[in-house]
Amino acid sequence: MKNIEPSATVTLPTLETPIHREQFDIQLVEMRCVAPIEFARPFYDATMGPFTSYRACFVRLTDRSGAWGECEFPATATDLLRHVFVSLLLETPKNTYEELYRKLYWGIRNEGFRGGAALALGHLDRIFHDLAARRKGVPLFRYLGGRSPRVRAYASGGGIHLTGSELVDECLAWEAQGYTTIKIKFGSLTTTVKEDLVRITSVREALRSETQLAIDANQSMSLPKAQKLSQALGSLDIAWLEEPIHSAALHEIEALCAHSPIPISYGESERSALVFPSLVRAGVKHMQPIAGHISSLHEWLSVANLARRHELTFSGGGTSHINASALAVVGGEALLEYLEPVVGVMASLLRVGPTVQDGYFTVPEVPGIGAEVDWERLEKKKQIVDRAVWKNDDQ
Repeated sequence: MKNIEPSATVTLPTLETPIHREQFDIQLVEMRCVAPIEFARPFYDATMGPFTSYRACFVRLTDRSGAWGECEFPATATDLLRHVFVSLLLETPKNTYEELYRKLYWGIRNEGFRGGAALALGHLDRIFHDLAARRKGVPLFRYLGGRSPRVRAYASGGGIHLTGSELVDECLAWEAQGYTTIKIKFGSLTTTVKEDLVRITSVREALRSETQLAIDANQSMSLPKAQKLSQALGSLDIAWLEEPIHSAALHEIEALCAHSPIPISYGESERSALVFPSLVRAGVKHMQPIAGHISSLHEWLSVANLARRHELTFSGGGTSHINASALAVVGGEALLEYLEPVVGVMASLLRVGPTVQDGYFTVPEVPGIGAEVDWERLEKKKQIVDRAVWKNDDQ
């Protein structure tokens, strides 16, 4: 393993976001969930599917000052919200965010820091950041020190349900729309290296030479299969090979990276920044944590800083219209995934959100995270299927 200098940690004081010193006195917690929205076509990747619909839940926090922040919240974590987070939010008035976050963080200790509870905390942290930026009257990316509202995007989809010709046509359409990096899915638990190579090569040969092609195996491969494939791809100019083997198999990841002629990418499955120095030691060349899935934006930004120090490429995904603000803070060559089957559905819920054009997201210059749900329209269409409200008892 490579040696990583002691500074490659997640406790860098220079990365503390301004929110840590601010005070909050949460008086109201609201949750609203939207009826599932069907995809135009079921979507598959190498290890999961069919993905047939998107169900979105949102949580709004209102401070005693009247300022509010709102963001998506995992539909699978609503019990955690009800039974753990709400009492901590409403019964700890006038805390600095650093103090409040510490209580929230240790409140999920018994759920583990690498699973769904940590992901839920990361979403809650984004809501607080939205509130803080709104309270200051500034866009979140500027509140966090970002300079430009523009974020480079890469087109993503290429599900394994597509035939070879459908896949090529989809990628060529993205290229025509201005995307200079494109990512496709490939493989499954049963495909052969030969079959995978046919799928990847057909797209690589159809795209312009200057268009970057990334490929995603969704952890479906064994180490020997991944080693064989990476060697075969050496001459194809692949931007990165994403999560070819199990994300927890660090020793196998290190063995793969040691001899791979193409960059290996990991991080999408992680919930804690504490894992990423180990990925650097293993030889991973492309970091891809998801804002909101890592347990705080502070930790997420520390991963971006880690990647910058080690001259690694960096991208983010998730719900792109919400995460565009985070990527705008990183700037530079950082990429934001435009997962076409999902992103369009999320955009349909919003009345305010980033624009997507010519391979870039542009975050609106409005206070907060830059994405607001059109609740009035959803109410009229009776698309809100679950809601709950919790108030501070002294209201």
